[in-house]
Amino acid sequence: MNVMRLAGRNILRARRRSLVTVGAMAFALGIMIVFSSLYDGLLFDLRRNASLMTTGHLQIHPNGYLDKPSLYERIEHEDAVLKKLRDLGYKATARLFAGGLAASDTASAGVKLWGVDPEGERQTVKMTGHLLAGKWLDASDRKGVVLGKILARTLESKPGDDLVLVTQAADGSMANDRFTVRGVLKSIGDEIDAAGLFMPRKTFREFMAIPEGAHEITVAMGEEMILEEAGKSLSKAFPELEVKTWKQLNPSMAEMVELSDAFLLPMIVLVYMAIGIVILNAMLMAVFERIKEYGVMKAIGVSPFQVFRLVMSETLVMSLFACALGLLFGLPFAWILQTHGIDLSSYGDSASMSGVAMETIWRSLLTPRSVYMPVAALFVLSLIATIYPAWKASALRPIDAIHHQ
Repeated sequence: MNVMRLAGRNILRARRRSLVTVGAMAFALGIMIVFSSLYDGLLFDLRRNASLMTTGHLQIHPNGYLDKPSLYERIEHEDAVLKKLRDLGYKATARLFAGGLAASDTASAGVKLWGVDPEGERQTVKMTGHLLAGKWLDASDRKGVVLGKILARTLESKPGDDLVLVTQAADGSMANDRFTVRGVLKSIGDEIDAAGLFMPRKTFREFMAIPEGAHEITVAMGEEMILEEAGKSLSKAFPELEVKTWKQLNPSMAEMVELSDAFLLPMIVLVYMAIGIVILNAMLMAVFERIKEYGVMKAIGVSPFQVFRLVMSETLVMSLFACALGLLFGLPFAWILQTHGIDLSSYGDSASMSGVAMETIWRSLLTPRSVYMPVAALFVLSLIATIYPAWKASALRPIDAIHHQ
């Protein structure tokens, strides 16, 4: 018995029902490919922003600094450390931190001062281009500063406005000076948004009376490097310092990325359960319509297993057609979203998740996973939904089936 030929004939005999079933399967597959690619795109952006927005792939600190930050605990001879990192193929920049008070004409707020190398930051992280208004720092503009989004709102400051900063310098003296706002960042993360104030590192050293050293060195890897291996390599290269990867610095985001499959697969299964009910209903109707036919087949020697195979083959053939149609619908749509994305700027100029900035243009990312998971789930759940109708047909007694009314 040619099972596939009979399966094709049975599908064509009930064209309307078969078209509805195949159409539902194809639509669900196309939608899940688009959803999966959008989900992968979101995870890609979050992973990239978690590492490259401000943190870098890795960070180097004095031992114990992260547990108890101190103005006086610094990496000495940071220029030598930076040179060694660049010789090893990394991009790196040094940072200094301090606390202080900023005041505008109308308000004041506590701030976290960042002393950074404007060009080094531009080469290492993405934050420098993530501006809501104004421009990033310029080493030639010694009194220019950049504010976090919420801090700018609190101080009611915009590019061009003046601020007064007051703090205690490293030598115990009172440091105070007037600065001009050059730019305001989009949402970066809770700490930077609420209190981040960036100034050129040279200005920071003069303001805070810190002639040398750095509290933090931020490192960006080359594309061919592996994060964990880079972390171990740098720990050996700088045994007197503490080296941590972005995953160690932001474990909640790292865990969310690692568990991405656990979030995606249940969603696919839930959608396909509804399609499974459609398939179950269609195949049960097909079995009940052909009870007499199955009875005759079994009476002339067709085994129960062959009947079971026949019903399962009908679902397999419809799944193949649905797969082709679903790919024709889903892949171009996902590619369009990967190229153009979904503009979310109307809901706000910036947002964050787990303290990590999100892009205002949500783009999909077509990966093998975003295609094979929905396709595999379609075939598996479709065949599972057909097991009961196929068993029902194979269990029919010939004499009862032939006389069925």
